Amino acid sequence: MGDETPMPERFTLEQDNDSHWYVVPVSKQKEWDAWLSFDPDDERAWEPPAFARATGGSYSLVTFTDPEIA
Repeated sequence: MGDETPMPERFTLEQDNDSHWYVVPVSKQKEWDAWLSFDPDDERAWEPPAFARATGGSYSLVTFTDPEIA
């Protein structure tokens, strides 16, 4: 049998419409983009999706062990 080691989940750094930084799973990119498209007056736009992790103010607070540039 071949190597069945699962691929680790990949993440990307994203900004919301207020320039806050988040770590977002690549597999959730479409959902992230849909959230960004909500009207700011829509209550769904007021809180980021649960899968998005706020960086605490700066992308420089995020560290990597094996970065991949796509």
